[in-house]
Amino acid sequence: MEERSNSNCVCTKRHNLDRISDLPDSILHHILSFLPTEEAIEASYLSKRWNWLWTFASGLSFYDHQDSEHVIDFAVYVCKTLHLYRSHKLDKFHITDFRYTPRFECYVDYWVDFATAHNVENLYLELGNTEILDYDYYKLSQSLCTHSSLKTLALRCYLRLYNFEFQGKEGKNVVTINSTSLQKLELDGGKDLWSEDFSVVVISAPNLRSLSISGFMYRRRFRLKNVSSLVEAKLCFERTMTDYERESCYSKNRSVLTKLLESLLHVPKITISTWCLQVLSLLTILEVTTLPSPLAERKCLVLDTELNKWDLPGITNLLQSSPDLEKLVVNLVPSCNSKLEFKPEFVNDYNFDHEEFWKSKSTFECLSLHLKTVEIVGFKAKCFGLSFVLGFVQFLLKHARVLEKMVIYEKREATNQTPTLVEAHEFLQVTQLILSYQKSSPNAVVMFI
Repeated sequence: MEERSNSNCVCTKRHNLDRISDLPDSILHHILSFLPTEEAIEASYLSKRWNWLWTFASGLSFYDHQDSEHVIDFAVYVCKTLHLYRSHKLDKFHITDFRYTPRFECYVDYWVDFATAHNVENLYLELGNTEILDYDYYKLSQSLCTHSSLKTLALRCYLRLYNFEFQGKEGKNVVTINSTSLQKLELDGGKDLWSEDFSVVVISAPNLRSLSISGFMYRRRFRLKNVSSLVEAKLCFERTMTDYERESCYSKNRSVLTKLLESLLHVPKITISTWCLQVLSLLTILEVTTLPSPLAERKCLVLDTELNKWDLPGITNLLQSSPDLEKLVVNLVPSCNSKLEFKPEFVNDYNFDHEEFWKSKSTFECLSLHLKTVEIVGFKAKCFGLSFVLGFVQFLLKHARVLEKMVIYEKREATNQTPTLVEAHEFLQVTQLILSYQKSSPNAVVMFI
């Protein structure tokens, strides 16, 4: 009986033995890294042995499961938790379902800086907000973009990237944006005219839906490798051109824009500004060619330009390469310094009469079969480029056979501003002139707003 009792005692001891607690700290740290950090902290209550094990976990994961009224509590909780963390190396850092607004920018900055300071290898940021506004984007920290330890960057958020650069091999600056979750991306080059950046921007984002490239890009080139989900793209940038290398810059600028447009042939909506339009004009005049086959599938084309003479060949290029175009929008915005600098010899050799330009053009497939809506935004009855606008309007009305409506929005300095009698008379004269233009579509309606 005594032997049996001793045997049962041994079995009980073996049954109650805590084998996990006997594991080395390094393994326990690794195990805890698979838990959400909140649960890893709760493991501290198991015993004294577990008290501070989580502070050396190789990964930290935070999930904001609270309602929108307590987002600040979550942000503060994350910061306090990070303050207690003791390890110098962090394999992964995840923030999931955080409802970001600009008031939390300093918190997210701190999290990103913390991760890079701990040599993070895998970083995941999910900054979601279904009611995000144009000015609510998160500005990604430069400390993240230049950190050598980072191997995986997963972003599920709306963000702006300023001077986003990774140092590539062989001394070349290569910007690589590789994300399967990124849906909206804006690249803004700012106005750093003296930058010596010759970087290549490589974008691989299969779920990206909106892409914007704007500002001064100096000599940056772009390579779109996987952007199959794009539904809109905005090309409102300009590149540098110096006098001593103007000829080579002409060629490089044409190449950069052509390759971009080749990668965007499938995108339904494209916005293009003055500089890009004039590079297309250069391409059209010098090479007498349209965009590469196959033709673009775009349904909507937006032109951000005040319309001037050297925009016109570029516009014809886009119309000819957009056979399925259904909507055309012209935003008459001042182009200021964003115009392409043409050589005087080029202007002399290829000069043309803009008033005769549209008369020499025949119709395009999109005008004959698909274009139904035209919008002219920011129209003024008395402006420097009025003749360019009127010439284009006349051409569209004459050749758009299925056009349903042309809406012309008058530009006013203030919302409630009442035009003077002189302004009203000038506007009336111009509207009467436009209404007198020949229309090939029997259903076309011209509206002034």
